Amino acid sequence: MGRRGRGTFGFVARETHAPTLTPSTAAPTFALKRFGWETPDRLVVSGVFGGLDEATLLGPPLLVVRAGDAVLHLPPVADSVDGAPEDGEAWEVQFAWQDPPVAFGEAELRLGADVTVSLPDPSEKRRLNRGRNLLEVRINNGAVPSHEATEIAHDPPSDAEPVADNGGPTAVRAQVELLAAQEEVRAVRVSLQQTEAELARAREDLEAERGRRAADSQRFSEGLATVRETAEQALAEEHRTVSRLDSELRDAKEAAETKDAALEALRGQLVAADEARTQAEAAAQSETGALREQVAKLERDGQETERLRSELGEADASIQQARDDAERLLQRLSAIRAK
Repeated sequence: MGRRGRGTFGFVARETHAPTLTPSTAAPTFALKRFGWETPDRLVVSGVFGGLDEATLLGPPLLVVRAGDAVLHLPPVADSVDGAPEDGEAWEVQFAWQDPPVAFGEAELRLGADVTVSLPDPSEKRRLNRGRNLLEVRINNGAVPSHEATEIAHDPPSDAEPVADNGGPTAVRAQVELLAAQEEVRAVRVSLQQTEAELARAREDLEAERGRRAADSQRFSEGLATVRETAEQALAEEHRTVSRLDSELRDAKEAAETKDAALEALRGQLVAADEARTQAEAAAQSETGALREQVAKLERDGQETERLRSELGEADASIQQARDDAERLLQRLSAIRAK
């Protein structure tokens, strides 16, 4: 029998009389390749029939599912049928839900009134092996039980006249949209969980960075305190030196008052020494202010520490120079006294 193209059912009776199976005829089978959800509102059945007798009466396919006490008939989708089944040839068809899809436990593939194949649960994970997926094809030989005769009394609706029970295509579309919305919600939940995990990792990284920065700040504060202490010690030493110089100058002035003649010559030197001392004090104060500004700046940036030390060294050199000038002045005063 020649195969018809997809989109045409092409189911005709091979014989007009009721088919019979003789004892020598092998029982027909259906090697199931797939039975599952193609889309949220469609089921697909594919496989290969074997042992079909030429006299077997075949009709349009119909999928009958039982969900609890309800029996639902799913018609084939137009342009999805591979024509009439042929012995040893692959065959596939899709069935559409006319009502909102529901979970079901039993399903039967029917080809007209006489040919029935019991299908497994589509949610069951079945391994594709010939032994487990080889299903029995039941030939009713025209004897249809009374409760099934009522179910198949009417031809399944064609694609021109779809069944519209309990809301029809509108209900199916609503169910499909609901399933799509649920998938979007699940995707959003997964994305939210991933975002929360990334946020948790970011918080952990932030806490670790805060800890590192706190430790660095503590070390910087300790170093700054050490520098401040050193600077204060240097300033105190400078003040002691200046005080000592003042005392020595006062002594020199008292000694000079007893030497009126020498004082005239010495006054210019004393004025110069006083100016040198004033300049040294001004320079020391200026350097002290600069050092204080540098210390304040060191609190914001630890990299200025080395430069501060260098300037402190220069200040020490200036103080040492002032000491040297004072000692020379004392030597000259001593020389004048000796005269």
